Amino acid sequence: MTSFKSWIINGAVFAAGFAAAMTYSVWFLYHIHFFHSSNSVSKAAAYSYFQPPYLFAPQPAVFEFVAVGQNATPIKFEQFRGRVVILNIWATSCGPCLAEMPSLGKLAAHYSTNSNVAVICLSAESAATVFKNRLARDSKAPLFSLDGHSLPDVFQSRAIPATFVIDTHGMIINEYVGAADWSDPSVIKFIDSLTQRPHKLPELTAVGAGRSAVAVHAASRR
Repeated sequence: MTSFKSWIINGAVFAAGFAAAMTYSVWFLYHIHFFHSSNSVSKAAAYSYFQPPYLFAPQPAVFEFVAVGQNATPIKFEQFRGRVVILNIWATSCGPCLAEMPSLGKLAAHYSTNSNVAVICLSAESAATVFKNRLARDSKAPLFSLDGHSLPDVFQSRAIPATFVIDTHGMIINEYVGAADWSDPSVIKFIDSLTQRPHKLPELTAVGAGRSAVAVHAASRR
């Protein structure tokens, strides 16, 4: 009986010791893994470079440039001042540009009788290149070429297609880079809302004293 009790006691002591050893091993391995992971994250952070997020702020558009339309007709961009302008920058060598162009054609058709909205698809390529492209022509989008003229810096983008939305006050209020469905009802609703804004900026005296010209402009855009 005594030997049996001793066997039980010894077994219990062994089990307790084994459990303690396993607990320590798990603790040790966890801390080794945590240290290695933390060290790897630190190294990754040290060698990684993150681009800042793209944050768009409204800015004045530039209307002083010339493009070429169908039949080599010169078009002064100035004539679009005061309208809501959807200015699409594209190229015949850009697949996504050509893919979204039919939707721009539909958008232009929707506003074909509305003199307050202009859809412009502008390429820096030559007129010969632009107007000979079958996919672009078939889209029925309003095609234009810079044909050697310069595109103002304000319309330069990090990639194409790039589409700028200009309000009736001549302010670029949105820039979208990438292909999109420009004939979607949500786009039409947004453009319609822009046409309903006052075309003329309020006088400074019409706003409470102490407000800046920036605040006045912001108030007029609400």
